[in-house]
Amino acid sequence: MTMAKLRWGILSTAAIAKRAFVPGVRNGTEGVVAAVGSRTLEAAQAFATDLQIPAVHGSYEALLADPGIDAVYIGLPNSMHLEWTVKAAQAGKHVLCEKPLARTLADARVMKAACDNAGVILMEAFMYRHHPQHTIVRALLDEGAVGDVAYVRAAFNYVMSGPRLENRDHRIRPDMEGGGLMDVGCYAVNAARLAFGVEPEEVVAFQRMSDKFEVDMSFAGVLRFPGGRLAIIDGGFESMGSQFYEIAGTSASVRVEKAYLPGPGQATVRVSRASGDEYIYSSGFDQYAGEADHFAHAVRAQHLASPAEDGLAQTAVIEALYESAATGRSVRVAKV
Repeated sequence: MTMAKLRWGILSTAAIAKRAFVPGVRNGTEGVVAAVGSRTLEAAQAFATDLQIPAVHGSYEALLADPGIDAVYIGLPNSMHLEWTVKAAQAGKHVLCEKPLARTLADARVMKAACDNAGVILMEAFMYRHHPQHTIVRALLDEGAVGDVAYVRAAFNYVMSGPRLENRDHRIRPDMEGGGLMDVGCYAVNAARLAFGVEPEEVVAFQRMSDKFEVDMSFAGVLRFPGGRLAIIDGGFESMGSQFYEIAGTSASVRVEKAYLPGPGQATVRVSRASGDEYIYSSGFDQYAGEADHFAHAVRAQHLASPAEDGLAQTAVIEALYESAATGRSVRVAKV
């Protein structure tokens, strides 16, 4: 028997929902976009018209009350994740919440508890994990091609300029929990955790703060994993182009150059050995489609499966990194 498709409600009309997530659902096989909700009916109607979404709601509350949706995609600014995840759970809707789930572990625990109490799935939306290039990397690690992994390097940076700076984009507003680590550095953290397959025990971090915007514009850190293995991560708004991770071991290193936003074309994994470099290719893939389909499978199974996570362990690392950058000392990562 064919399973019914997951009916999505889009909570907010953010650009990422319009250009990436809604097309991703439609490029997948397991869901349909059934409704959109915004703070104003006009914004929701414009979004729905552009994307041909059948149901429109002029408030987030109205979207959550819609019996025609099973799950919501929350693409709101970071500071609003807690409130609307909890409200969605209370309305009986499964929640795919944009990364990062939260800035503090306390907030993340409240979000997870609300979803658990309501019997709904909570998933943090790190879409890059669903691209097949990372499956290639995992297979290389599992077969021992890298040897004993000693360290990971990971970065995601871009230059923020123009209207985003002039109009005080939410990514650089402290009241909306903006900052380089929260926006893109979190990808580097996530990639390091994914590569090692365990959680870091301790972190040391530094940040370059903006006096004007009062957020970290550049962020760098060292994560110490069990066995003394290290990850070096950085991210922010002040340098061009880097969005990679590299896993270095005793036999080889593996590098994914366009790790988080590979684009629609062929993706490349480079394996470097003493004898030379090997390139392994994966076909183009819509990682947002993979994310949406994975979430739909989780809803049907009533539990998350790898490579997805609920975001608690990721949040614990983010909180520790910010504490280290603020205090100038190493910080133990809370166990989840």
